[in-house]
Amino acid sequence: MLRLIFWAALRLVAVMLLASFAGALLMRAAPGFSSDDQELNSGLSAASIEAIRQARLADANIPVFYAHYIAALMRGDLGTSRSLNQPVKQLLKERLPVTLMNLAFALAVGWLMGLALALAARTWNLRPLRFLAEGLSGTFISTPAAALALVFLVFRLPPALAAALLIFPKIYRYSDNLLQQSSDLPHVLAARARGAGPVRVMAWHVAPIAFPQVIALVGVSISIAIGVLLPIEVVSDVAGIGQLAWQSSQSRDLPLLVNLTMVVKFVTVCATLISDAAQRGLMRRAA
Repeated sequence: MLRLIFWAALRLVAVMLLASFAGALLMRAAPGFSSDDQELNSGLSAASIEAIRQARLADANIPVFYAHYIAALMRGDLGTSRSLNQPVKQLLKERLPVTLMNLAFALAVGWLMGLALALAARTWNLRPLRFLAEGLSGTFISTPAAALALVFLVFRLPPALAAALLIFPKIYRYSDNLLQQSSDLPHVLAARARGAGPVRVMAWHVAPIAFPQVIALVGVSISIAIGVLLPIEVVSDVAGIGQLAWQSSQSRDLPLLVNLTMVVKFVTVCATLISDAAQRGLMRRAA
């Protein structure tokens, strides 16, 4: 057990470091990295503009910048945002709870909608219900996050609900496929032949087989939720880490961008590791 925890922690750290380093490299390769909007401020003196340029040049060597960043990180220092002129730790403390609350709401509603419709459609197999579920999932799976965020912004609806609607199709389709596969197993067909009702068949014979495999989608759904929630926060002007990520990319703010990449990877990899462990535990229990 301790060995598994050690390797899981090592994998988590390695993925976080590689992802943040890759993000810094991509930012360095982006056009206009050496320029800064602050240089256009006519109120700044020549010395201030030169100081801004020197600070930008200091970030140009990504290996050196990253080595200094890791050394500071080991001391608990996340650095200072160049664009906002605030400690990154303070910015994360203010913005991260907002995103985590929206993420939790979007996941809860998305999973509830997806599982409820999949279970209802497979339990009663009603054509109108199936048509409704397929129509909703097909509509939202092909809708861009930014476009749905604009609609929600116009009608002043909660941005987290837009993220939930974009998560729902993945949950519904994956759960529906698993329930369909489980419904075709011989013992399920035998239960139906003996006169078991649709609710009893679903509750006692189909769902217990499909549930451990559905758990595997938890980690993936969190990655999907973060991917749709961040642009929604930007469009809706929500004070979360999505807005911070947009500002850091616009201003080429490497200290802020690297830390945001680390945070996002930490959440997604932890969720994947936990869902994998839960799935293995349920499968062993079922066996």
